[in-house]
Amino acid sequence: PITLEQGTNTLTLTLYNTTAQTDIIRFNDNPTVSRLDWKQTSPGVVQYVFNLKSRQQWGYKLRYQGSNLVLSLRHPPKLDKSNPLKPLAGTKILLDPGHGGKDPGAVGPNGYTEKEANLYASKLLANELAMRGAAVYLSRESDKFIELSDRQTIIDNLEPTLALSVHHNSLPDGGNPDTKGFSTFWYHAQAQSLAMYLHNHVVKDTGRPSYGVFWDNLALARPVSSPSVLLELGFMSNPSEFELIATPAEQQKMAKSIADGVTQWMLAATK
Repeated sequence: PITLEQGTNTLTLTLYNTTAQTDIIRFNDNPTVSRLDWKQTSPGVVQYVFNLKSRQQWGYKLRYQGSNLVLSLRHPPKLDKSNPLKPLAGTKILLDPGHGGKDPGAVGPNGYTEKEANLYASKLLANELAMRGAAVYLSRESDKFIELSDRQTIIDNLEPTLALSVHHNSLPDGGNPDTKGFSTFWYHAQAQSLAMYLHNHVVKDTGRPSYGVFWDNLALARPVSSPSVLLELGFMSNPSEFELIATPAEQQKMAKSIADGVTQWMLAATK
């Protein structure tokens, strides 16, 4: 068994049923790791602690190559700052419009489905991010069903700088119809800062109410190859908020606000 745990400035790899025979560590200077420590914490348990140069982690992959266990840490992205009008040049962003095909997601009072709202919002956001210089990819560009595991695979194969899953919230029948607000969800520590920043920025910038920032073991927050955040842009079960969701001009404002938040966070995180 193997575990990986992200700390503020560390990544800890723990190997179980293992006795260390580490006599020497070759360590070359690199932009990510400042030092590597190891210790046999107890019989059969070995820990390797990667001390990192930055608080922000950008993803990792853990895999076997033959009998060798290989851990790859993503380097910080290098933004192309030659054009101030394209502050996201050098980034690759994956947008995942939730639901689709046979899975409509939530349904609004007039029959407008979440899968439609998610795709529409994602395309608006893709355009805003592309205008800022990002290379943008969508997990789906039409009304088709994609399994959650396949969405995770898309993220892991693409290895984007960031992954944003776009959803709209709803409550089941009997829930309080007054419940409303924008919310963000993260799972791995590398995505917490992004989730917090986007949430606070969008709420302040758009004047939309806050439903909160949540740690949650969601499928589209679990990929480790990139900081991955799930966004709930509002409640389709709230009549007044649904009007905003169904209004193109309001969705455009939301897309611009999210893109501005991503840009500001990226510039701060890569200083």
